[in-house]
Amino acid sequence: MNKKVKKILQGLLFILIIIAFIYVGTKDFDTEVVIDNERFDQDYTNVSKDNVFKYVNAVEVYSMLNDNAIIFMGYPANKWSGYYANILNEAAKASGIEEILYYDFYDDRENGNATYQSIVLSLTNYLLTLDDGSQEIYAPTLIIIKDGNIIGFDQETAFTKGNVDPEEYWDELRTGLKYNTFQTMFKEYLE
Repeated sequence: MNKKVKKILQGLLFILIIIAFIYVGTKDFDTEVVIDNERFDQDYTNVSKDNVFKYVNAVEVYSMLNDNAIIFMGYPANKWSGYYANILNEAAKASGIEEILYYDFYDDRENGNATYQSIVLSLTNYLLTLDDGSQEIYAPTLIIIKDGNIIGFDQETAFTKGNVDPEEYWDELRTGLKYNTFQTMFKEYLE
């Protein structure tokens, strides 16, 4: 009798496992898909959810260097990137720009990613060369490429140091000037 009970329990367990597999396999888990502009809004809280940013990786950035693209490079931990991105977003929407590629390069730079290094080599004429001869991308950086040619490059606040915070630096005058600069750059890009 002991063997019969054991076989019955094993059979029931087997049936329960099959039912569990069927249930898990057919269940709609309602996974939430976060679109790029919502994700950007989460990463940069001072930029509206109605933004034009699309996340890309190093390989996509490198391939776009020979095409047409507006690429914003920054990372959320850099407080200057958020202020810059907000002005960039507002100017882009006003100019009819529907998409700006966003590359968070921080991990790639820290890890010495080979594709990141290729991007740096492609931008060598635009990047600051340090005393030791090295070059890196700093945040925030904007690159505008048309027909494979860089027609706009901006790193205005990538090297702002000292006791100036972004909320002080980006006063009404500087914000307006940068907004107008972006609109001029976008106009050239769209022509």
